[in-house]
Amino acid sequence: MEIGVWVWALGTLPLAMGGGGGVALGPQPWLALPLGPAQFFLGFTNPPCALRAKLLSGPWFLWAEVPPRVALARAPGHALVALVRTESGFSLGWEIAEDPRLSLFGSLGAENALGVRLRHRQLWAALLVRTGGLFAWCGLYF
Repeated sequence: MEIGVWVWALGTLPLAMGGGGGVALGPQPWLALPLGPAQFFLGFTNPPCALRAKLLSGPWFLWAEVPPRVALARAPGHALVALVRTESGFSLGWEIAEDPRLSLFGSLGAENALGVRLRHRQLWAALLVRTGGLFAWCGLYF
């Protein structure tokens, strides 16, 4: 899974579970537009477009994406966790947000990564370690 698609699919669980919109600037910039119970993804990635449909909302979250990906998620306390099935296998996406300005996030399984995100209102900046590389991102949730 390309880095921009990974960040959209597993690295921004608040965006996925909340169904909002966002813009990310980094190695592969992207835009996520909310369309009611769906989100449209457009990025400089392969694939360049994707669609996420929310099938179930809180306390359990279920969404399906095209290209094929299905996720079942939950928000226990200050953590977000999602079991995601992709073509390459299963991954456990997670984010721990004890402080509203700082969170740790990542995934284990078919996709392994670890990151830290700083937030100020709707703005965010993140550092991500994935596949042996260090990537810097910033963006805006809306």
